[in-house]
Amino acid sequence: MKRTLFALACIFAANITLAENAKTEAYRDAAISAPKDWQGPKFSLSHNYPKQQPAPCTATECPWLAIDLNMQTDFSAAGVPSWEKNSVYNQYIMSILNYVKQGQTLDLNNAEGLKTQVDGKDKWFHIPWMAFDQHTGREFVHGLTNERTAVISDFYGEERQGLHGLPNAKTGTQAGFETWAVGMYNNYGGYTIGQSWSKKGTPNIETINGITSTKGMPFMQGTVVVKFLFTTATPTDVPYLTGSPTWQADRHVETNHKFSCERKVQEVRLVQVDVAVVDERSPSRWVYGTFAYINGPGKTVWDNLQPVGLQWGMDPWTFPAVPKAESIAPRQSVLNESISAFEHFGCNGRLAGPVDNKLSSCMSCHGGAFANTAGNTFATGAYGPPIFGFPGICEQYSQDNVEYFQTIQFPQGYTGGNYPDAMNLDTSLQMQIALQEWSLFKAKGKAAAACEVQ
Repeated sequence: MKRTLFALACIFAANITLAENAKTEAYRDAAISAPKDWQGPKFSLSHNYPKQQPAPCTATECPWLAIDLNMQTDFSAAGVPSWEKNSVYNQYIMSILNYVKQGQTLDLNNAEGLKTQVDGKDKWFHIPWMAFDQHTGREFVHGLTNERTAVISDFYGEERQGLHGLPNAKTGTQAGFETWAVGMYNNYGGYTIGQSWSKKGTPNIETINGITSTKGMPFMQGTVVVKFLFTTATPTDVPYLTGSPTWQADRHVETNHKFSCERKVQEVRLVQVDVAVVDERSPSRWVYGTFAYINGPGKTVWDNLQPVGLQWGMDPWTFPAVPKAESIAPRQSVLNESISAFEHFGCNGRLAGPVDNKLSSCMSCHGGAFANTAGNTFATGAYGPPIFGFPGICEQYSQDNVEYFQTIQFPQGYTGGNYPDAMNLDTSLQMQIALQEWSLFKAKGKAAAACEVQ
């Protein structure tokens, strides 16, 4: 009896320790803390999420909702959207950018970074658990996480290899530039995050009317998500980055054109700004947009952010979701082809940003934001929805491409009835990462295996 009570006491104590550690890991500011003698900026996680659901967003607060973007699909020859012929697209995306820049500095300087408080109130919030992985997780200066590595052709096209070429490189080999980014949700999105995660750092997963997801889903109309992406490329590599905000980041050390596991504070430069809003007029409920920083005559950094385009669906009637013979021009992406520097865009006229995968698209990538109903994301090597790509992406008509380029809306499952145990996370890849890190912590008490030199 005494042994049984002792065993139960040990289990109880272990559960308490697990819960306390979960809280610490979920809401920590950075994967690797700043040195004690660090005198520069220091990131602080914004997680004082709204407890009350915000009132519906008005046209004054969310002016894009009053702009007639006309997201109804027109299959006639006149139905192909044109940025140059219809200024409403520019009005829509610029109204979102104007919302984002409220209370921020005009030069987005390193010392002040991004402000989460505006007019004395919390306006922007971060998702927890993204500092658990010490390799790619949040760094301590500005909270940037390591994302897709871009190559020089992303900036220039296939014609130029650039100044950052690899010595004795084989034909077609390109140098890589790491991307580091930080994303924020406004109070409408912050409310959902706060519902989805407990103060203990554990996910709140519930089933209502047969639909399983994290509590608070889907994100409500009025939600704004913004992500600032920085590159290790310099103006020597990419001249149009001249004048781009230069930030410090505790990022990977590069030696002989290879990035190692070691981190130290180095410079990165703003290259791209992504925005996304919930707009219930959209067939996906979301509208995604992206900006490229291009050196120009603008008086502020914000003035030199040029819109690349908007996307509100995945164009399932456009190759490779259909055979080439049946393909039509995209109706759910509109691209600013008058942008003043090279832009690769996405798969067959869909939207993608300067350092994004040109074989994918903004929404196709985010459309893979699922986790299994136990609250875990799919384990490494498990058969789960593709997110960043797969063999043959955008190159051939195939079942994988058909499924990847389908417009879905919360709470729909992944296309074709695949992954029946997957719950829809309403396009939030950050929510997916958070659940992945939580599941790793719960199973192993640590993040994924140590990094390998790239």
